This record gives sequence, C-alpha cells and structure tokens, in this order.
Amino acid sequence: MDRESRVTELVCQSKEAEEAAGVETGYEELIQEGHKVIDNAPVPGDGELIIKEEHTCDNKERLRRHRKADKLEHALNQSILEQARNEKSRQDGDVSERKRRRNSASKSEATDMREDRPYSQVNGMSTISRGSDEYTTEELKMVLGSNYTVSPAIKQEIYDLNCSFPNLDQSYRIFNKIGEGTFSTVYLGQKVGDSLSNEKPRDTSLVALKRIYVTSSPQRIYNELNLLYSLRGSQNVAPLLDVLRFEDQVIAVLPFYQHSDFRDFYRDLPLYGIKTYMHELLLALNFIHERGVIHRDIKPTNFLYNPFTRRGVLVDFVNALAFGLAETQSECISSKCPCYTRSEFKNIYRQLEVENNSQFPKNGYLKDDQRPGRRANRAGTRGFRAPEVLLKCNNQTKSIDIWSAGVMLLTLLSRRFPFFNSTDDVDALMEITAIFGVEEMKKCAAIHGLGFECNYPRFKDRIKLETLVANAVLMDCKEGDTFADDSPAWELLCAVDKKGTVSESSLGQEYRDAFEVLNECMVLDPLDRPSASELLTYPFFSDVV
Repeated sequence: MDRESRVTELVCQSKEAEEAAGVETGYEELIQEGHKVIDNAPVPGDGELIIKEEHTCDNKERLRRHRKADKLEHALNQSILEQARNEKSRQDGDVSERKRRRNSASKSEATDMREDRPYSQVNGMSTISRGSDEYTTEELKMVLGSNYTVSPAIKQEIYDLNCSFPNLDQSYRIFNKIGEGTFSTVYLGQKVGDSLSNEKPRDTSLVALKRIYVTSSPQRIYNELNLLYSLRGSQNVAPLLDVLRFEDQVIAVLPFYQHSDFRDFYRDLPLYGIKTYMHELLLALNFIHERGVIHRDIKPTNFLYNPFTRRGVLVDFVNALAFGLAETQSECISSKCPCYTRSEFKNIYRQLEVENNSQFPKNGYLKDDQRPGRRANRAGTRGFRAPEVLLKCNNQTKSIDIWSAGVMLLTLLSRRFPFFNSTDDVDALMEITAIFGVEEMKKCAAIHGLGFECNYPRFKDRIKLETLVANAVLMDCKEGDTFADDSPAWELLCAVDKKGTVSESSLGQEYRDAFEVLNECMVLDPLDRPSASELLTYPFFSDVV
C-alpha cells in the first residue's frame, strides 16, 4: 500500500471515530497527523499494525474525554433545572406542602393542643395553624401588640377550656386570652372548618370568644345575649356572631376589633382626636338608646377605639337593660323615686331648707328607724357612676350613660386616668361634691327624696370644669414634666388659663365648644342632660368626617 493510500485510510478511520465521539476536525489536520504517524513508524513491515493501534488508542482516549464532558454538562444542566424548580416552588408558595398541611390540619389541631404545642415551624417561621391558612406570630404581634405572647398558664387555661367544652376546638381555634372581667373572660380565636366534611371556613377573620362565668345568673346571660342579638346593624356596636353552650357553660362569639389600650393614647390624643373619640362613642350611645337600651357601664375598657383608623366599637352589654325591663325591675325593688314626679321636688326641697325646725339633731339619725332601706341597681364601674346611681335612685334612665361619657371626656381633656378614684359610693359622692359644691349636691339629693349633709367647708363653692381641667394639666408642670410646643397639653394651656378663662382665638373657640359638651354631660339633674342625638348636633362635632 502506497503512502497516499495509507494516509487516506488513516483519515477515514479518524473521521469515523470523531463522528462517533461528536467531534469535528478539519481534513487537512487529519492528513498532517497521518503523515506524522507514518514518518514515525519504526518498522515498515509492522507499521500498519502499530499505526492502527496507536490511532485506535488515541480515538478511545478522545472519546472517553468527550463522554466525561457530556456527563458533566448533563449534571450541570440537571442542577440548573433543579434550582429552577426549587425557585418556582418557593415562588408558588410550595403548593404541595400547603395542601398536605391543609389536609392534616383538622387532625393535628387536637393533638397539638393535647400535647401543649400550639405552635408549628414552617419554613423557619413560627406559625399558628388556622385550618385553611395560618397566622404568623408577626401578624398576631401586629394585632395584639405585647399580648401576642402566650404564657404557660394561659396555655393550660386554653387546654382546660377545650377539655371542659367538647368539640370547641373543632369549631374555633383559640390563640390567646385578651381580656378578663367580673363576669367573663375573653379569648382571641378563629373559626375553623368542619373536620367531618373537611369544609373550609367561609370567614377566616379573628373573633373574640367571650366565656361567661357559670356564676352569672341565667337571666343576666339571657339578657346580654338577647340585647346583643337585637343590637345589630351599627358599625359602632359589636354584633353577636354565634353562641355555644354546653351544660352550664356559655360562650358568645363576637368580632375581634383591633384597638389600642386607652392608657396608651389618652395623654397624647390631640383635640381633634378627642373629638373623633367622643363622636364615635355618642354614635354608639345614640344607636342603642334609640332601640331602648341602657348600657349602664360606659368606660374606656368597654369602648374599643383605634386612634389610627379613628373608629370605636361599644362592647360588653352584661349590665345593659332595656327601658321597659328597667322600669319593671325598679317597680319590683321599691316604689318609684320622687324624681319620677317633679311636682314633689319643690315641697321636698322646701322642707330641707327649714333646718332649724327639725326635731332631730343636725348630725343625728333615728335610733329605731322603721323605714325600709332604699334599694336600687348600682351597676357600673366606680369613678363612672352617675350621681343618681350613687344616691340609689331606682328610676335610672339613659342619662346615666351620658354622665359616664362626660367623665370620659373629662379624662381626655385633663390627661388624668382615672379622674375619680373613690373606693366606695360615699367617697364617690364626696369627689363630686368637691367639684359641684355642697349646695348643688343638696339640690341633687332633694330631687331623689334625700337629704345631704357635708362638714367640709372647702366644698362650699362650685369649681368650673374649665378651671379643673387647666389645673389638672398644670400639675404635671409642678411635678417636673415639660411640654413640647406641639403637645396636646401645651395646646390646652395656650387656650385655657389656670382660672378657666378660654381665649378668644380660633383654638380657644374649639376648646370652648369642647367644654360646652363637657358641661352638658356632667349635669347633676338627669333630666337636664341632653341625649346622645342632641349632643351630636353641637358645634364641637361639626367638622368630624
């Protein structure tokens, strides 16, 4: 075989090997390589065999390298694809994992509660399962503020409640305890789906579960639930969503309203904030009064206000009564108070003025008094009770709510909470006497058929509410505090001096309107207090949006 034939044969073999390996090389390079192989052949007789063996080994090594490169490229592509899949899975929220959690949520809730493990770990973030979705602790912290942390004692309390109330955990998941009062405890929760039909809840918003104590009378429980059911249709009154009962245990389900603690904002609320606060409160009172209901326990903790949204909701109707029911109850307690018929007022007050003709000592009392003791409903919270409640008048009307609203306005203007801090009804009457004076209190007591005596000479004259508020704010200066130029307290001192004189500026006019509402609410005679609907027409609320 001549040289050209041998080179051609080597080129063909190399070309076939390269095509099998997926590599392309130019013919000129292969021809030059073939000539080099022939020139380096040691023995012409065995050259063909040697050339073939060397060339075959070279092609195998080249093929092995290309296959190794292909494997590396394939592995790299698989890694890129896997990363892309993971990224897509993270962007989609890991749908398969969420479906798995949803399907097992109803089964795991009872187990988690029994094992005292209300929290789970998902993607490194603490969450609380809520059936079809979950609230993170960050979300609950935004809703509850500092109350989002669940203490071991509250966990145990929630566990005991679920144990004593069968199937409660299948209807509602309880997160935390958010309130406690004389007649009930309030928990934060959320409605979950039906575990039997795997039905998803229609509404996943948070709710307040009010557990009414078993020591409450059945009539009181029925009265509250009945009033809550009837007081629907206002954004300022919390409606009743659901009621659960097991034996003597009753749980009322109400919407949860995000709000701020009164102590967190009452000192820093500007005048317009006070205006919107009172406007929302009077809207709620007007709504329930038009439907013949007296709340009888108006106070900051029963009016949930959000200073950021400027919305407030009236809650806790455990002491509320309908007008007709209140009159019936009053007649059962005793005869009607003389204030019911004002024709008796002049005769009673005329008798009290003739002190010298009295047959008894000034500070004396009957040794064997056969007159029955006066009994009346004294519902409400100390510091917010109206004078007629303290004097045990059994003809209590919606005016007692207006007085309590006036105390709340006095608290906001003076930056003092609680403003009245008495321990009993006698001290509470003395606190009111210190403001209105002895003579005014005698007239007030005479309206209700009672006498009134006070030995404190300093309580003789009445103090203007404007003076009272200004001096209450000035007390902070005496205690060493200072006010910023834009602080609400400094704003008030710029409009009202310590003698209670309101300036003629535009700011002074706004405060004059505010004090007009305050003076109208805090009238000793309940019949002279305006209604909530009348107060809403006052100039103080003219610019409320």
